[in-house]
Amino acid sequence: MRSRTIILLILVLLVMVAGVVAVVFLASGGGPLAGLLGGEQQPPGQQAGQEPGRPTPTGTAQVQFVNVVVARVDLPVGQRITSDLIVIERRPADNVAVQALVTFDNPELVIGQIVRTKISRGQEILRPMLALNPSDLASIGSDLALYIEQGRVAVAFPINRFTGAAYALRPGDHVDVLMSLGLVDLDPEFNTALPNNAERVDLVALQEGRSFLFPVETQGRLEVIPVINLVAQISPGGGQLPLPQRVTQLTLQQLEVLWMGTWFDPGLDLQEFNADAVVATPIAAPPAQNQTGTEGQPAPVAAEPTKERPEDEPDLVILSMPVQDALVLKWALEVGIQIHLALRAQGDTSVFITTSVSLPQLVDQGGLVVPEPLDVGLEPRADQVPIPVIPPLPPTPVAPPAAP
Repeated sequence: MRSRTIILLILVLLVMVAGVVAVVFLASGGGPLAGLLGGEQQPPGQQAGQEPGRPTPTGTAQVQFVNVVVARVDLPVGQRITSDLIVIERRPADNVAVQALVTFDNPELVIGQIVRTKISRGQEILRPMLALNPSDLASIGSDLALYIEQGRVAVAFPINRFTGAAYALRPGDHVDVLMSLGLVDLDPEFNTALPNNAERVDLVALQEGRSFLFPVETQGRLEVIPVINLVAQISPGGGQLPLPQRVTQLTLQQLEVLWMGTWFDPGLDLQEFNADAVVATPIAAPPAQNQTGTEGQPAPVAAEPTKERPEDEPDLVILSMPVQDALVLKWALEVGIQIHLALRAQGDTSVFITTSVSLPQLVDQGGLVVPEPLDVGLEPRADQVPIPVIPPLPPTPVAPPAAP
């Protein structure tokens, strides 16, 4: 009986020791009851050995970059964009403008466009910053001013069929200016063409108190006449003035044709100008932005309505040129110099180096042979034959008679 009781007590003690060991283990964080028993519970998702209170580290996200067209320099309102004014830069794909699809990734879509609002250097060029057409910029001035490059001016120049390349000029063409000048000798004091008029004095009449002035004659020169060995005054025959020394030169180059005829407001009804207006090639409007149609295909861009030219035969051409060239052209018009426009080939940007042409230059360098005096001549005289001219209007075609 005593030995059985001792065995039971030993078993009870072993069970109690095992329970104490389990409680200590759970209290040290070894199980889900650690928090209830005073142990420190590990937050869900926290790795072993991680400092409490800090978030679980995650992998670094890769930032995506895309190409964006930005301004290389400050672009003022009305500036037509060229390739040297823009540059491609890499910008984050999560940029608000990129996400809104208002940026450009291809410079070809921007070149030739007109700036609608001021764009600062380094700023992305956005679609709302560009004008869709010239009328979109009516608030900044004349529509024609939108087609003048910075540093140039537009000048209206009078033409006819002969001086204006037979009205073949169209906006976008480039022309050179040929000028022919008639040079004469001047009296430096009077600033008038020589020779001067002379009134000789009769000394005898002057002493006798009579009218002492001979009739007015054109001043010539004194020469010794060998036959009579006397001095005589040689004057121009018939009182005619000397012929001007004519010289022709290429003076201005690479002037751009902006418009043929009188410029009109595109917003006005052309019927107010001329009910019989003819169709002319207008200035090409800046290309509109391509819009995406259905199934990802570009939507067709509507062609700009054909503008009509009020004049059947324009008497003006509007040219774009540097300011210094504008001064030369204005001076030449005011002094009556003969001016012709020479049409250039498309895309020709060469600068010509020419030599002025005159009669002595043709004789000396052009191989022109001066004819020998002849005993016979032509009838009628060369100066009595009318010079062929272009008629003011082309002949009206006449329909052939109807067959019987």
